[in-house]
Amino acid sequence: MNFDFNFFKPLLISTLCLCVQAPSFALAQAGEVAEVADGGVAYAPPEPINAQRAADLYLEALKAMNEKRHADAKALLEKLIQDQPQHAGALLDLAIMQCSLGNKVEAERLFSFLIERFAPPQSILEIIEIHRKTGCVITAPDARVSLVVDRGYDSNANQGASNSIFTIDDFGTPVNLTLLPEYLPKPDHYLSASLDLSRDVGRYDGNMFLQLRARQYDTLNNLNSVGLAAGIENQFRLKDWTVQPTVSVSAMTLENRLYQKQVALRLKLTAPDKPDDWMKYSIVGASSRLIYPTISNYDGNTFELRGIASKLSDHYFFNMSAAMMHDIGNDKRLGGNRRGWSVSSFLRSSLPVKIFEKPLIAEFGWQRANWQSQKIYLPGLIDVKKHQVNSILRTSVGLPVFDHSIIQIEYRRVLNRENISFLSFESNQIQLSWQWQQ
Repeated sequence: MNFDFNFFKPLLISTLCLCVQAPSFALAQAGEVAEVADGGVAYAPPEPINAQRAADLYLEALKAMNEKRHADAKALLEKLIQDQPQHAGALLDLAIMQCSLGNKVEAERLFSFLIERFAPPQSILEIIEIHRKTGCVITAPDARVSLVVDRGYDSNANQGASNSIFTIDDFGTPVNLTLLPEYLPKPDHYLSASLDLSRDVGRYDGNMFLQLRARQYDTLNNLNSVGLAAGIENQFRLKDWTVQPTVSVSAMTLENRLYQKQVALRLKLTAPDKPDDWMKYSIVGASSRLIYPTISNYDGNTFELRGIASKLSDHYFFNMSAAMMHDIGNDKRLGGNRRGWSVSSFLRSSLPVKIFEKPLIAEFGWQRANWQSQKIYLPGLIDVKKHQVNSILRTSVGLPVFDHSIIQIEYRRVLNRENISFLSFESNQIQLSWQWQQ
C-alpha cells in the first residue's frame, strides 16, 4: 500500500499528543461507562482487545481514510472506540472525519464529548477549533489530472501482413495468392496525446474518471484515431476483503468515423493483508460488450477472470497476472466464438543511476494472449480454425525533470502469430514522451 504521509501527519501528531498527556486524559478504567455519539451509553467490554490488535485496527482505519473508504474507516474507528473507550486518538480522528464529510451535528457531539471526557491539551483544542471554524462544510472533492504527449515511429502502423503470399483451397487444390500493397506493412511517424481526469464522488468511497486518447499519423491519415472513455468506480470492504466495482463506457473513431463502442463491467476483489504475505493478491472478473458500427458480424461479448499478484516497495512495483477469456459473437462472425488465456508481468523500478541528482526510472512489461476460435474460419476457402498468439514486449527509461513530470523513451515490440498467414504481423515502435500529473 502506498501511503500519503502528509495525510497521516496531523492524525499521528494528534494521537501522540493525546497519548503523552496525564492519565486523566489518555486512560480510562476498564469497566467505566463511556458515552457514545448518539447520546446513549455503552459499557466497555469485560475483555477488551489486546494492545497489538488495537494497533492493527487503528492502522486499518488510517489506511481506509487514506483510501477514501469513509464507511470502512468509520466502522473500524467505532469498533476500536467500543472496545477501548480510552482511545482518545480514535475519537478525535472519527470526529475530524465526520466533520470533513459534512456531518456537523455528529462531529460536534464527538468534539464536545472529547473535551469533557479527556480535558485535552491546548494543541488538541486548537485542532478541534480549526475544524469547528470550517462549519464542517464539505470541501470540493479531490481531483487528479494527468497528461501524456508522445512522438513516435511505428515500423508497421497498419498491422500489415508479414507474408505477402497466402493460400486458399480451390475445391481441394491449393492456390497461392498475392496480397495487394495496401495490406502489407507501412511504417509511419505519429503524434499522440492522452488526458486522464478523475474526481472523488462526494462523500462516497468512489471516483469518476474520464479518459481521452488521440493519435495522428504523418502520412497514414486513414489510421488517425480518437478515443473517449468515462466511468465510475466504487470501493468498500466485505469482511476483510476490498471490493472495487467499476462500470465504464467508451467509443473510438477511426478516420473521423465511429469505429467501436463498448460497455464494460469490472469487479476486483483484493485479499486482506497478512504480515507474512510477500505480495498482495486480487481476483478480477470483467465483462464487456463490443459493437463495431461499420463492420458486419464483428460484435462480441467478452468475459474474463483474472488473478493478480503485486508487490509495492519503496524502490519498485511488480505485478503479474494470468487470465482465462471467452469471446462470444454471432453465428455469422468469421471463426465464431473463441476461448483464450493470457499472462502478463510488469516491473517499475528506480535505478542507481542519477542525472541532475534525480534517479532514472525503468519499466519493463510483457504480455502474451492466446486465442482459439471454435469454428472453421471460412469454409470452402480457408478450412482452418483460427489460432492467434499475440505477444507484446515493452521497456522504457524515464527521467523526472520538473515537479510532477517525467520525460520517457520507450521501445515496444509486437509479435502477432496466426495460422492464417495474412493475419500475422509484427511491428517495432519507439517513442519519446512527456508525462505530467497533478
